[in-house]
Amino acid sequence: MTELEQIFLTSGLTIFGSVIVFIISQTIFHFIILPIQKHKRVISEIDTQLRFYANIITNPHDIFPPDGLERSHYLECHKTLRRLSCELESSYRNLFFKDEEKKGKVIEAVGSLTRLSNSLTHGKAMENNKELDKIRKLLNIPSLSA
Repeated sequence: MTELEQIFLTSGLTIFGSVIVFIISQTIFHFIILPIQKHKRVISEIDTQLRFYANIITNPHDIFPPDGLERSHYLECHKTLRRLSCELESSYRNLFFKDEEKKGKVIEAVGSLTRLSNSLTHGKAMENNKELDKIRKLLNIPSLSA
């Protein structure tokens, strides 16, 4: 093999190896790292919204408030909790590596978020507060007092 052929062979193998490394790294990034980031982002959003709506969640009404600003806050909280429960379940399903313990906790947290959403009009303050604490514990979110 001539020196020129060796140069071309070395260059070709280097380029081929670089392309393979790039493809593998992008595959790992899109199928493993991005879903984990999205799942953690959803948990962070749940923490933020639970803190933001804590006053509404822990002060449920027997019925939705009549009209006005207070009613819109309750409806917004209801929709947000419902959306977050769906996003939590969806983000967990997209994870590449799953374990049964975490799956159980996510399913329980999804149920608790849905119950909170439903209990804004007929729940009890202490029960809703317990649900808040339960969600934080299940998702490893520090409590409000921490």
